Formats: sequence, structure tokens, C-alpha cells
Amino acid sequence: MKKPLLLVFCKNPVLGKVKTRLAASIGEQKALDIYQALLQKTALVLFDVAIEIQLYYSSYIDDNDIFRKNSITKKVQSGDDLGIRMANAFNDGFGTHSPIVIIGTDLWTLDVLDIHKAFEALKTHKTVIGPSADGGYYLLGLQEFIPNLFEEKKWGSPTVLTDTLNDLKKEDVYLLEEKNDIDTYNDLKDHPELMQLLK
Repeated sequence: MKKPLLLVFCKNPVLGKVKTRLAASIGEQKALDIYQALLQKTALVLFDVAIEIQLYYSSYIDDNDIFRKNSITKKVQSGDDLGIRMANAFNDGFGTHSPIVIIGTDLWTLDVLDIHKAFEALKTHKTVIGPSADGGYYLLGLQEFIPNLFEEKKWGSPTVLTDTLNDLKKEDVYLLEEKNDIDTYNDLKDHPELMQLLK
């Protein structure tokens, strides 16, 4: 019997390479500070996850990162766009695991309960989605690989969630609570802890 798997997509925290939309309004260094805070928050959440985890870095494996949990396997994403990279990670994972959930590292309000709720829902639903306020999603969970979910999407645009749900209109989809990614200065305003980093 296959075991469940959590995939985490993570950008390497490099100045000028992360949170570029945010950097346009607060500068590259502050944007990097915010991203490192998001990584720390994600690491805390993962520490409480009792499921196998594979962490996929964007460029290279950082052995001195903050993800020190022994059960985390670290890999590097492969593919020309986000859809191909996610598809490759899911496809690789389904060889040995099911169900599989993927998250990113842009969510300040992510909670371990969100992840557990997703896996619980996958016991009775083929697909779970955590919608984000910007029109994308912060979590995707699948019982089996569905290739077209990762094709013909304008990644990073407000149409990703709608296009994904259109692909799934014949499927039984479980929707989690909507949350907000941290991508722009406006996204920071609801989080005093992050605003403190701008001082």
C-alpha cells in the first residue's frame, strides 16, 4: 500500500531572485527578509507534519538551510515552467506514494491543520484545492496524477484557479479555506509581524 507524501516547492533565498513583485515596492533586501520569514514559518509547520516530506528547491539543494527535520528529502525542481516542474514532482512521487499534496512557501497563515485536513479529504475526494485570494491556489492534493492540471495555464495569473477547476468539473473536488499568498505590499498589511521587518 502506498504512503501519503507532502511536496514542498521552495525558491532558494537569493537576493534579487525572490518576491520580485514585492521587491518592486520595498526593495530586494527587505523582500528577501520577508521571504526568509516565510521559510521559517513553513519550517515550523513542517516540523509538526507526521507525513513523509520531499522539499523541492528551485535551483540547488541547500544543506545548511532551516529545514533540518530528518525525514525531509531534498531535491531540485526540473522543467521550464511551474506547471512542468509540479507535474514532474507529482509524477515522480506517484511511483511510490499516494495521495500527494503540494504546497509552496508563500503563506504566512499556513497551519499544520490545513495539511492534515487536505490528506483527510483525499480519503473521500480525488482532488483537494486550497484557493488563494489572488486567483491561484496555495495547496493542491491528488489521489492520482492528472496531467492536464499542469498544462496550458498562465502561472502566476488570476486565472489559474478558474482554469484548474474547469479541468476538474467532472471530478469531485474538495475546497479548503481561502488564504492569501504574500506577493505584494498590500498582502503584508494584514500581518503586523511581517510589517515589523520593514522597519
